[in-house]
Amino acid sequence: MSPRRNRLVAGCQRCRVRHLKCDINDLGCEHCQQAGVDCDRTNVRFRNGLSLPKEAELAFSESCWPQLHGKVRFHDETPEIASLYSAIQDGQPAFINDPSCLLQVGQREELDSPSGLLSEQPYAADGADEGNALPQFPALTAENVSPSILSLSSPRSTQSRTSSSPLQPLSEREAILLRNFVENMALWADITDPQRHFETEVSARALKEPVLRYAIFAFSSRHLDRQDNTDVTEALQYHNCCVQLLIPALSGPREHITEDILAAVAILRQHEEMDGEDNQFHLTGTTHILNTVSTFGSSGGLGEAAAWLCLRQDIYISLTSQRPLRTNLQSFYHSDVFQRDDDFAWSSRMVFLLANVLQGAFTDSNIARGTDQIEEWYSTKPHTFDPVRSVARGPGPDQRLPTIWMLLPVHVIGIQYYHIAKIVLALSESPRASSTYESLRHSRAVEKNVRHHLLMVLGLAQSNAKAENTLFTARHSLLAWGWVLRHPLDQRAAESLLQAMHARTGWNMDSLIQTLRAQWQEVDENME
Repeated sequence: MSPRRNRLVAGCQRCRVRHLKCDINDLGCEHCQQAGVDCDRTNVRFRNGLSLPKEAELAFSESCWPQLHGKVRFHDETPEIASLYSAIQDGQPAFINDPSCLLQVGQREELDSPSGLLSEQPYAADGADEGNALPQFPALTAENVSPSILSLSSPRSTQSRTSSSPLQPLSEREAILLRNFVENMALWADITDPQRHFETEVSARALKEPVLRYAIFAFSSRHLDRQDNTDVTEALQYHNCCVQLLIPALSGPREHITEDILAAVAILRQHEEMDGEDNQFHLTGTTHILNTVSTFGSSGGLGEAAAWLCLRQDIYISLTSQRPLRTNLQSFYHSDVFQRDDDFAWSSRMVFLLANVLQGAFTDSNIARGTDQIEEWYSTKPHTFDPVRSVARGPGPDQRLPTIWMLLPVHVIGIQYYHIAKIVLALSESPRASSTYESLRHSRAVEKNVRHHLLMVLGLAQSNAKAENTLFTARHSLLAWGWVLRHPLDQRAAESLLQAMHARTGWNMDSLIQTLRAQWQEVDENME
């Protein structure tokens, strides 16, 4: 009887990609030896979509694809995310086959069936009333507010920083990646955070916390690689190292899920969003964490900052997929943004109001109250949310988008989310038409209204170069409602904005542009 194996024996990377049977030869498998390449047996325990090596084009030439006959059914693997995290057996270092991951995870108890976060089911709304009602928030007191609201970090963050030993000094490349994150990418997460936790706190903790360090390196490497059109192997390697550290933390007790873990998964979600095919694996992870550890939404410090980032990420997917949010909004009910009166708090309130509207719009709930709350926010917002310069769009090819200069990026995101909320509300209105003509007339009015607010969203993104988040919001809005742009000059303006976003952020917009062109052509054909 053969002895029981403590670890899963996996094939090499090359055989995995080609779905070949890989033998267990320490000197390299037979297929790699015949191909004359190194046999890479990196201990990858997390699926990364369709990230193929450079030679994949030769391995998968057009002539080798089989001809399909009949219907093809696609299987959505997102609900199976829990099974993609495999537990490492007791006594085994996490990176036993990957010399590039120099840090090791300590020993932990064997998990026969992982409990805690990975065994939880996605959150489902308990009712329409809870999803749509904006709660009455208590006044700030020492009893109901974390002390971290008044400081940069929470007690949990202090413990996290003092409990880890210093890591190795950064290499030159790693220093470049960290600096790129701080200077060019942290603002994406800190757009509504006055204390800029991702720029200041996360970057400082990354000097000692490996899970944050690898998450930053993966995201920053992908950002630089996309801009330079270079290989993504480095980003993938850092990503796998980070995931190996996350596996034990997410498989253990809930109290072991710290704000560092949430921030790391949120950064990996940003990394994931840059993929051509977004499998939403890390989005599942962030929503699991928020719905499991509900205190993050109002904990103050880095935990709450990461929670608001995760909520915005969920909003983007809700917009593009036209489905309810996964996040339980009750996690944010006791956040201090509903008591504060600064501009960052006002923008965060609009983020929450848009999430509330989306939850109602895609669950067949009454969103009349959401309409009132959106208009109340707009009519009572501080004067700093008014544009410092505004020029209406004109007939020329360079004037198709309005010019709307805002004071700061935080003001841009608040107004942009307001216009998106108006689009969702307009599309959620039930027509009260008494005839076919009235129904058609109502549809045209709704389309005109949606087009107006969409052009405002695009104009805000184009007019405020420092607020790069607004480019992402514009991209998601075009994916959801770009079909309403009927005029060819408006369509060209939208394409130009997406191409500028590609050049600036590294996000490939070619697929979206092709999708929009197909939609516009279909609309034109239907109008004939």
